[in-house]
Amino acid sequence: MRRAFSGFAVPALVAAVVGAAAASAALAATRDATPRYIPPPWGFDSVAADCVVCHSLEAGGPFRVAPNLNGIVGAEKARARAWYAYSPALLAKGGTWSEADLDQFLTDAGKFAPGSTKSIRLRDPGQRREIIDFLKTLKPKE
Repeated sequence: MRRAFSGFAVPALVAAVVGAAAASAALAATRDATPRYIPPPWGFDSVAADCVVCHSLEAGGPFRVAPNLNGIVGAEKARARAWYAYSPALLAKGGTWSEADLDQFLTDAGKFAPGSTKSIRLRDPGQRREIIDFLKTLKPKE
């Protein structure tokens, strides 16, 4: 009958297991001191949680893949033209974001601005109202 481990392999295996256990203990000791993941974006715990995947909500917030929504109610549509590639459909809308416009946009962005690249459709009017009311509270830094 053959032995599963040679005389040399067993000490090496024991050393590897002991080393891994020591590394695991060292990691556990620092786990509480060092965050394992980045914190969720500002607004993640709000009614606009789905928005923060692409949009920043805080005044002067960090760049994301889409324009910041802080101060959006009453702001010019397509206001970040210098760095964001809005669809021609939204650019053609012009004007400012009213609550009614935001409600229509959140209901069906493609219907509000045919050809829009945004693919949002919130059918629940209560949910849209909550989001718009929340967005109205976001004011740019003065």
